[in-house]
Amino acid sequence: MEDTRKRVIVKEIQYWKNHQLLPKEYCDFLLALYTEGEEDVSSDKKAFPQKSWFTFICVMILLSLLPSSFLVIYFTEISMLMQTGLHLIFFIFTAFGYWYFKKANSIYVHIAIIVFLLILFIYSVYLVQLSVQQMILLHTTVLFNCILWIFAGVWKKVFYLIASGIIGIVMWLLFIFF
Repeated sequence: MEDTRKRVIVKEIQYWKNHQLLPKEYCDFLLALYTEGEEDVSSDKKAFPQKSWFTFICVMILLSLLPSSFLVIYFTEISMLMQTGLHLIFFIFTAFGYWYFKKANSIYVHIAIIVFLLILFIYSVYLVQLSVQQMILLHTTVLFNCILWIFAGVWKKVFYLIASGIIGIVMWLLFIFF
């Protein structure tokens, strides 16, 4: 087979692999077949985090959203409307981080998921504590968040969400009965 035709086929297979149109193993096999083992197909360029300033800044902002959420809720005296607006901005930024890192096929997508779910937990517990002074509703909110983590983990096939949801339910049960 002529070289230009092989290069076109190899580029097409790499495109399929990068955009997950075929399973990675199939693409690796086809790349090994068409390059006759000359190209290193075992190293997946998309599997490692990107080394750019934009990615670094996004990750640092995502990680700073959790302490900022605590700060806004528990250590300031701003109005409820302002707190809701700030948390809405936090949710939008974590959704953007999830979309960006998912598109880039980066490992940092998990940071966006964790930050989103933890901010949702913090804010929902705060809203229940502020609006209704009943412990049963607070316990229901904590349980609902743990169940949400389990469902999100099953849906996205992410084990740490399932495990943290189960651990949260076990801790909730221990708190209720002991």
